[in-house]
Order: sequence, then structure tokens, then C-alpha cells
Amino acid sequence: MIRIFTDQKAAEATRRAGRDVWSAPAAAEALAVLGVPATVHDLADGPLPAETAPVLVVDHPGDETAAVLLAWTADGGGLVVCGHDPGWTGIAATPAPDEAVVTLGADRLRAFGGWALDETGEVVAHWADGRPAIVTSPHGRGSIAVVGPDLWHTLVRITQGHPVHADGVPPADGSAPVDDGWLKTDDGIALSWAEDRAVPDADAPYEHVHPPARSLPYFATAQADRWREALLGLLLDAAGDAAIPLVAPWPDGAPAAAHVSHDSDANDDPSARAALDAFAAADIPVTWCFLYPGGYSPAVYDEVVAAGHEPGLHYNAMLDTPDCTWGFDRLRDQLAWATYQVRGAAIVTNKNHFTRWEGWDEFYLWCERLGLRVDQSHGPSVQGAIGFPFGSCHPHHPILGAAHGNRPADVLDLPLQTQDLWLTCTDEVRDGFVDEALRRHGVVHLLFHGQHLQHHAEVRSALAETVARLRAAGAAFHTSVALADWTERRRALRVHTTTHDGGVTVTVEGGPGVDGVALLLPPYLVPAGGEPHERVQRYGRAFTQVVLHGRTLRLVAA
Repeated sequence: MIRIFTDQKAAEATRRAGRDVWSAPAAAEALAVLGVPATVHDLADGPLPAETAPVLVVDHPGDETAAVLLAWTADGGGLVVCGHDPGWTGIAATPAPDEAVVTLGADRLRAFGGWALDETGEVVAHWADGRPAIVTSPHGRGSIAVVGPDLWHTLVRITQGHPVHADGVPPADGSAPVDDGWLKTDDGIALSWAEDRAVPDADAPYEHVHPPARSLPYFATAQADRWREALLGLLLDAAGDAAIPLVAPWPDGAPAAAHVSHDSDANDDPSARAALDAFAAADIPVTWCFLYPGGYSPAVYDEVVAAGHEPGLHYNAMLDTPDCTWGFDRLRDQLAWATYQVRGAAIVTNKNHFTRWEGWDEFYLWCERLGLRVDQSHGPSVQGAIGFPFGSCHPHHPILGAAHGNRPADVLDLPLQTQDLWLTCTDEVRDGFVDEALRRHGVVHLLFHGQHLQHHAEVRSALAETVARLRAAGAAFHTSVALADWTERRRALRVHTTTHDGGVTVTVEGGPGVDGVALLLPPYLVPAGGEPHERVQRYGRAFTQVVLHGRTLRLVAA
């Protein structure tokens, strides 16, 4: 198992002073998203176990512990250091800007804080000013990799944005008019409108019309996912010959997943039945978010549930009426209303109408109190924010503020990429973000509204075409609750390896079972018993993938 080395005592003291410490919770969440077996090792826990798996050092270890870690590395261990001044490793560093760009391979990624490094060993990435951002260096018989950018602050800031207390500042090109008087998730986007979007059509300004007259700029790179992949590569390289099995991201080893949600804006029966027909023709289950006030006739709610769709809430805080404003009581009451409409069926998913948002973490706390397991609000409300405005296509647990211990919220954030294909983006933009989600092995999340499926044949065609394309790429369609159930099952697994007699035995513990679970293993290993396996590319690397048929698997050299 990867050991996440942290200093919980120092972190808790900092949090009591009202300052966030993202390190350990953000590191654990990043590895959980990747399916990496990991455990947190606190400074107070004493010496590290005598294991060969890499150690991820996320807090400053102090002089005495640093000496122990360096000695362990010199004896053949692998260290990956990130999130604090790495000078103790012998690699000198100076503070980097609070916000800057890092060039990593072909990608330009935004980073928030950290250190610029001396040119020691191999330089893996550079800051925009040319100084090294990630370096790897031999240390005795082992290795040290140092990530200069504060990866934990960067991941949290990109995926959760800035706290929303006022309208966002829109880009000057007119493509994303977020300054509309309503507070929404994309008012808090931390990525740069000017630097972090792809520009398919360089002519500006852009007219914000539906359907778009031409391709608007969009957030084409899932930057947080790319940062996680970079971390994974460093850990696997640091592992050397040690086998680090990963739990594959999706059931049966699928390369990606797909999700369609439906928002019931307008609440008229004809548009609902048009949506039911479109989803039936595509043969997909959807998460159907019901909007208060008004509502369909009772028969429509029954038809939605009978068709196998998941009932959800479309929380409305967009009206001046007391029952449609921002607040816990309104969310609670609207959830009770929606539950009544579906005759008491469980509702565990929500998406805020117009991606409405305020503050930082209060909404996640409300969801926890009400048993809402998934929130889908982090996505674009305007055309120019389509794609990955929060840098991820993977379900993940947001990190709460210092007042709540910077713990992961007991709510999954399921990012949204666009609304109503054809009406909001061109095929060029659609193909761009779909390709990126497939490349990052995440979820392609498409939102539709019944009235647009009813009145625009082009929207219906775009739905059918995109569903066919995703299926051809190997992505299965899941409801939101199914994605939550799978994520919970996957994270409950504990994977261990033992090496003996020239082979490796992998043991999987925890969780209700291993049906549909696949492991990603080093490409030089294959199942000893001839079990079916395949060579796959995941996270930019080659793996042997095996779908499990039991909790133990014996591996030998290929």
C-alpha cells in the first residue's frame, strides 16, 4: 500500500486557527479516485513499516523524521514529496507564484502555490518562467520525486472553485456572461477564462445565442484529472519492481462511463413524454431531476419511475417567492415535495436549478443532513463554460473547510459538461470534451431538458448520435445512484500483495463482493492460471487488466 505520510497534530492546530490544510484529505481523495491502495501514516504513528511501496510525503516531516525517510530511500525506497517546502530532500526550492501555469508534457496546467525547484536530476515539468516544477532524482539505491506545485491546494481549488459571494467576472470576449445577478457555481471558477480554454474559432467577440453560430471557447482539459495522473505516474515509477495494483475505475473494466440527467424545467406533460420517448429510443436510464413548484400530472411521475429512471431533485432557489430561495429549509421542503410526487421513492441525487450556488461548503453540509448522496451542480450555466470548468470528469468527494476539519464531504460531486447538445455547443466542442473524458477514463455527463427534446429534432439526433458513439467506445450508461453505489463499493475494497516463489498474490478484502471489479496490474505480470486478461491503456500507462472472479489472484511474469 502507498503510505501517505502526514503530520496530523500540526494540521489540526492550523485548522483551529481557522486556516485550511488540504494535504492529507486531498491526497487520500486523489488516490481514491485513481483506485490506488493507500493508507495514511501520521507522524505520531512512529516509524514506517518495513515495506517497499512508495511513501507520499504531504507534510513537512521535521528534521529527525526526514533523516529516517532519507535513509529508508537510500536503502531502496521511493519517496514522492508534495505540498510543502521540499528543501529537506536536498532539492533546493524557492516560492512560486500564488497562481501560475505548469507545462507537463503537452499540457498546460494551472497550479496554485508551491515551489520552483533547482534543476536536479530529471526535470519532468516546468513553470511558465522555465524553472523546474517537478523533478525526479536518484538517492542511494532509491529515488525521490518532488512536485513543486502545491498539488493539494491546486486540486481543491480547481475542483471546487472559489467561494461564491458575488457575480463572477466574465471573459471580455462575450462567450460567458456569468455576471447575470444570480450566484452560480461558475461564478467561482478558479481556472482562467483567458488561458485555460481551447479556442476552436479564433474570431471574437462571440455571440451568446442558441444554437451557437460557431464554436465558442470551452474548458477542453480536465486539469485536475491530469494532475492526478501525473501523481500516479510518479508513484508507480517510485514503486520500481513492487507491484501496486489499482482498482479499475468502472465495472467490468470499462474504459469510461456515461451519464444522462434530465431537468424537468417547465414541468409540462408533453415535454416529459417526449423525453421518455427519446430515452427509450436510446435505451438509457437517466437521473430525472424534478423541479418545484408546479409539477407534472401524477401519471407522469409514475411513468418515469416505471421506465427505470432514477428520481432526483432539481432544487430551485431562483425565484423571489419564500419557498424558492437559498436555504436549508427550502432544500428540505422541496426534497419532501419531490419524494411525495414519486410516492415515497428514495431520492439521493440533486442538481441545483441554473447551477445555483452560494458560499463554499454549506450546500454539501445540507446534502449530508438530508441524505442526498450526489450533487450535480458543478458545471456550466453558460456556453463559454462548457467542458471541464472544474477540471474533472470523475465523481469525487469535495473537501470541507477548516471549521469541519477539512474532511471529505459525505456527498459525491458528479461534474457536468454541458446541457442540451446542439442547442448549446457545436459538434466540434462536443467531440472535444467527449474525447477528453474518454482519455481521462471519467464520466461523460450530459444534461437534457424535455422541452428541447420535444421541440428540436437536432437535440434528439445529437442525443442518439452521442449515445451510440459512447457505447462504441466501451462506455456504459449509469444513473447517478448507480455511479454512487459503484464508487462506494470500489472504495471499500482493500488490495494487498505478497511476493513469493517468483510470483505475486493479490488479495482483495472488504466490500460486499468483487462482481464486476477489475484490477489494473503492472504490464509485466499476467494471471498464473490463465484467467482472461487484456493489455489496456489507462491514465497514460500500460496495464494488464483482469476482471476478478474471486478475492485472490496469482500473478507471474509475462
